[in-house]
Parts: sequence; C-alpha cells; structure tokens
Amino acid sequence: MRASPSRRAATSPTPAPATDVGPFPSSSQLPRTVSWKAAVPIAFGGALSVTVSFGAMAGELGNVSMWVWIVTAAVGALQCLLVSDLATRFPGRAGGTAQFAFRAWPRGSATLGALSSWSYWFAWIPAVPVMLILAASYLKATFWPGINTLALAIAMALLLYALNLAGLRRSTQANIVLAIVATVPLIMVLAGPVARPSHFHASNIFPLDLPQGAPNDALGVAALMVKWAFIAACSSYGAELASTLCAEIRDSKRHLPKIMAISALTCLAAYTLIPLALLGIVGAEGLTKEPTTVFLPAAEILLGSAGKNIVAVLLTACLILIAQSAIISSSRTVYQIAQDGYLPRLFAHISRRGVPTGSLACDAVVIAVLLSIFGTSVLDEVASSVVGYLIVFILLPLAYLGLRDHKAAPPRAHHPKAMTALAVALALFNTVLLIWGGIQWGPKVMAVGLAFSLAIIPIAALTRRFAPAAPAIGKADADS
Repeated sequence: MRASPSRRAATSPTPAPATDVGPFPSSSQLPRTVSWKAAVPIAFGGALSVTVSFGAMAGELGNVSMWVWIVTAAVGALQCLLVSDLATRFPGRAGGTAQFAFRAWPRGSATLGALSSWSYWFAWIPAVPVMLILAASYLKATFWPGINTLALAIAMALLLYALNLAGLRRSTQANIVLAIVATVPLIMVLAGPVARPSHFHASNIFPLDLPQGAPNDALGVAALMVKWAFIAACSSYGAELASTLCAEIRDSKRHLPKIMAISALTCLAAYTLIPLALLGIVGAEGLTKEPTTVFLPAAEILLGSAGKNIVAVLLTACLILIAQSAIISSSRTVYQIAQDGYLPRLFAHISRRGVPTGSLACDAVVIAVLLSIFGTSVLDEVASSVVGYLIVFILLPLAYLGLRDHKAAPPRAHHPKAMTALAVALALFNTVLLIWGGIQWGPKVMAVGLAFSLAIIPIAALTRRFAPAAPAIGKADADS
C-alpha cells in the first residue's frame, strides 16, 4: 500500500548540512496543504502587536511616539520588497525571511545562514509568552482580578501548542477565526473618531509635544526615538511574517508577491491608524496610565464599561492570534535550521500530520527559560529578542545584494538601481537600531540577546562536525 503524503513527509530523512561553498541549502519536506490566504492572518497577527510597547513608549515620547510607529512600519513595508523577491526565488525554503542570509557572504556562508535563521527564531519565540501574559492581563483587569497572570498565560500556551500539534490546516483555520474576531475592537477604536468626533481631540496629536522630563536637545531626542524604534521594530516589521509559510502554500511562487504586498499594506495602515486613533481619544497621558492594556481606556470612553469588557475579550483573541502566529513562524524556522544541518536531526522531525514537532518542543523549552529570566517584565523580554531580529534584517539586504547577479541563483527580472540603494539603506538603518538602540536598554538585555543569538555558532559547528558531508544542492529550492 502506498504511503500518504503526510506519512511520507513524516518518515523522510533529513538532508545533510550545507557547506559554506555549496550553492544553497536543502529544501523543505513540509507538505503544501494551505492556500495563499492562510498567510495573510499570520502577518495580521504581527500588525496587532502594537499593544506591547505603545503605552510605555508614549510615556517617554508623548505624541511623538506616533512617528516612531509610522517610520518603522514604512521600513518594514520596504523590507517586504526584498523578502518577496528572495522568497519567490526559493519557495521551497521553510521559515521565510531569515533563510537567505547564507548568501550575505559572496561565496556563501553556512555560519551566517545559521545565525540568521536562529536569530529570527529567537526573535519571535518570546512573542508567545509576552502576548499571552498581556492577554492574561486584559482578562485579569476586567473579569478575574484575583487570578495569577503567569499561570493563566501558561494554560493558554498549552492549549495553543495542542492546537498546533493537530496540523497546519487546523492552526490556520483558528487564525482566520481569531483574525476576524480581533478586527472588531480595532474597527471600534478606529471608527470611534468618525462616529463620535467629540471624543477625538486633534490637540492630542498636534503640535508634537514631548512629556516633561524628556531631553530638550536634538541628540537626546534622537537617542530616545532610536531607543523606542528598536522596540517598535519587533512589531512594525511584522509584515514579513507572511513569508514563513512559503514552503507550505500551494503554488507559492505565483502567490508570494501578492501575499507580501497585502501584508505590507496591512501593517503600514495598522501602525499609522491605531496610534493616531488612540492618541486622539485618550492622549499620551491616558495611554501611560494602563501601559499593558492600552485599548481599554479608549474603549471605555467610546463604549462605556460594558463595551470595555467586550473589547477586553476581543483583544484577548487578538493577542492569542499574535502568539499563534509566532508559534507557526518560529517552529518552521527551527525546522529549516535542522533541515540544513545546523541543529540535530530530532528538531526536523515531522509528525504524521505534517507538523514539525521537534521544533515545537524546542520552542517550549526556550519559552520556559525566558520566563525564568524575565518573568512578567515583558519589555525587557521583547528587547532581548529584538537583538536577534535586527541581526536578521542587517543580513537580509546584504543577502539580497549578494544574490542579485549570482550565477547559482535562479534568475529574476531586472533589478533597478533603486533596489540596490534601498538594500544598502536598510542594512545601515538596522545596524544603527541594533547598536545605538540596543545599548540604551542596558547590559542585561544585550547580553541575553547576544548570548541566545550567537549560541547557534558552536551548536552548528558541533552538529556539522558529527554529520555526514552535504551534497551540493541548489536547484531544488528554486523548483519547489
């Protein structure tokens, strides 16, 4: 009897690791089971994570914080142009954005490939506990004041991981439902200034005004904006999340440009309109009073106490969606790292349902470690992960530049000079954010971020030392 596709995927051997000089690492063995529409809610989940740092940022920057969101979202949208090009070339690579950095070095570098993939995974995995802690905070603030926030967050995490073990189809169906539910409070808040203009105060937005105690010199203000742009990047760059499913989408090569364009526009609109609406309704001071539940004050003004409770439930669904998006993207990234031979093969194990169970287990262990280090201090936890995220976005444009005319790369349409300039500018921008912004979050955050990000280098070296030599693989990625 012939084995089913999912059975064949579960038992297929893991390819050997790629070499530094081989053309490209191996393609994914994950089954293509979902339509292109399944990828859009993943990016939408990233767009909703504004709630993580909005209140705290407004406390230090006042209404100037709105421009931090707009600028970083614009940068995130521009990065989608590079991601779209590279993902269309190599649709067989699971994990999306981080999978191309092995060509950031002209002759190819397995070390940079491993560093980018691992850093990307580390960047998104803290989103699971962070978003679930915030979801638990919303429920505690409105319904269960005596509940333990951390215990509730852990219970929700267990339910999400159980859902993911049921297969990608089930997970994406849940994402679609959560995305629909999550749009309701956003529509309520965004429509509030139109439906009830008396509650929207333009004076909260213009003129731009820094809060008392903020720096009064240009360099000090710039440093403060870079500090918060560093944090904002983990949310406003989220449009790229849609690329993580490229190896599991049917006919992904044809659909990827459309997916990335929709995702980029969604995030750009979200990070422009949400700060504008919230600041206009409650002002910077109103946001800082409830920094972890920034939507609730606006909901109470617009809808009253009952409306506030309804919005809290809907926003809980929104935060769970973000956590679910992070689980899907991070698990596929770890799977591809193991496929390429940078991690032991057990992390590339696929269940009969086509789920990368080895990488899901890895996620759960690291989440437990991060919780033990930072507890419910969500901003420090996020800041440590941003170190890894920005490493990815420094290497991504360099990889784009290296692959433009590389003879081993599948051919693409003509690259205008403007795209070259854009790639250089993005690499420089993200380098400034990493160094100047990261330093301002303190040595503990930078130490944890760098330690987790760089840990893959010795791990990959040991894994490859005891693994068989890799065959030269190049065309598989392009033809997948």
